[in-house]
Amino acid sequence: MGSATLDEMRATARLALPLVVAQVAVMAMGLVDTAVVGHFSVPELGAVSLGVAVTFGFITFGAGFSLALEPLVAQAVGAGDLRGASAWWSLGVRVCVLVGIPLAALSVLAGYHLDGFGIAPELAARTGDYLLARAPANVLFLVYLAGRSFLQSHNVVRPLIVAAVVANVVNLLANLLLVFGDEALGWIGLPPVGLPPLGAVGAGLATTLSSAVMVALILSALGAVRAAAGPAERRPAARALVLLALPIGLQGLAEAGVFSLLGVLAGRFGPHVAGAHQIALNLSALTFMAAVGIGSAASARVGQAVGRGDGPGARRAGFAAAALGLAFMGATAVVFYAVPEPLARAFSPEAAVVPTAVSLLGVAAFFQLFDGNQAIMSGALRGAGDVRLPSVAHVVAHWLIGFPVAWTLGFEYGWGALGLWYGLTAGLVAVATFLTLRFAWLSSRELRRLSA
Repeated sequence: MGSATLDEMRATARLALPLVVAQVAVMAMGLVDTAVVGHFSVPELGAVSLGVAVTFGFITFGAGFSLALEPLVAQAVGAGDLRGASAWWSLGVRVCVLVGIPLAALSVLAGYHLDGFGIAPELAARTGDYLLARAPANVLFLVYLAGRSFLQSHNVVRPLIVAAVVANVVNLLANLLLVFGDEALGWIGLPPVGLPPLGAVGAGLATTLSSAVMVALILSALGAVRAAAGPAERRPAARALVLLALPIGLQGLAEAGVFSLLGVLAGRFGPHVAGAHQIALNLSALTFMAAVGIGSAASARVGQAVGRGDGPGARRAGFAAAALGLAFMGATAVVFYAVPEPLARAFSPEAAVVPTAVSLLGVAAFFQLFDGNQAIMSGALRGAGDVRLPSVAHVVAHWLIGFPVAWTLGFEYGWGALGLWYGLTAGLVAVATFLTLRFAWLSSRELRRLSA
C-alpha cells in the first residue's frame, strides 16, 4: 500500500469519524424511541415499528434531494467556488422543504391504511397516530441532511456532532415524559402534573421536538460558513439539482422500499415478530449509520478531488473509504454474532420477542458487511456525479432479486421473518458487488465536474 493511499485513508478517517459519530447519534434517537416504547407495551412497540417502516421509504426518497447537494457542493468547494457552493445550498434547502411536506403527509395517510396489508385495524390506527405526531420531523430531517451535505463538503463537521448529541438528550427526556407521562416524573421523585401516558404518540412528538433542536443548531453553524464565503454571484439551475436528486431518491427508495414493505409484512406474523424485526433492524441500522457516515466522507473526498481535476485522488478516496468501512462493519458483525441476546433484551424484556430478534441478528451479522459496502460505494459514485446506473442497480438487486427471495422463503416456505431477512441479504450482496465494480471502472477514466 503506497504512501498516497495511506495518506488518503488518514484524511478520509479524519473526516469520516465525526460524520460517523453524528450519524450514530442521529440513529440513536430512533433506538431510544424503540427502547422506551418497548418497555411501555408490545402493541405500542408494534405501532412504532410499523410507523418507522412506513416512513422510511418516503423519507429516503426525499433524502435524494438533500444528498444531491453532496457532489454539487463538494465539487464547487474543490474548484474553489465557495459562493457557488453557498448558492447550491440556498436552492437545495428550499427544494427539500417543498418535497418534504407532501411526503410527510403521504406517510401519515399510508399509516392509517395499513389494514389493506393485513394489519389489524387497531394497530393501523395507532401507527397512523404515531406518524402524524412525527410528521414535522420528516421535513426537518431533510433540512438536516441538506445542512450536513453543505458542512461536510467544507470539512466543517464538529457542529454535526454537537447538534446530534444535544438532540439525543432532548429526545431521551421527551420520550420518557411523553411516553410514560406522570409515571416518569415519579421515578425522579417529582409530583404528578396530570401528564397522560401517550405511548407511541409520545415517541413521535419527542422525535419532532428533538429534530427541531438539531436543525436549529445546524442552521446556526451553517450561517457562519456561508457568511465567510460571501453572497452568491449567480443562482444555479434547479434542473441540475433535480436531475441528480431523482435517481438518488429512487435509489434510496428502491432499498428503503423493500425494507419498509418487508417490515410491514413482518407485522402479519404478529406484533411480537414485528417488534423483534424492528429491534434487529434498529441495531443493524445503527452500525449502518457508521457506513453512511463513511460514505458521506467518501462523497465529499471524491467530489473535492473531481472539482480540482484529480482523477487518481478520487479513486484513492473511494477505495480508502471502502477499506475503512469493511474493517468497522466486520468488527460489529462479530459482536452481533457473539452476544445477540443481551442486545435484544436491551430493547424488550418480552420472552416472545427476544428469541426471534436473536435469530435475525445472526443474519444481520452477515448482511451488514454488504450493506455497509454498498452505502460507501454509493457515496463514492455520488461524489463523482454518477447516480443513474447505481439507481437502476438498486432497483434490480432489491426488487428482482431480494424481494422475490424474501417472499418465497418467508411465506411460501414458511420461514417467517428469518426468510424475509435472507431475501434482504441476497439483494444487498448483488448491489454491493455491482457498485464496487462500477466505481473501479468509472474511476479508471477521466472524471469531470458537474455543471450548474
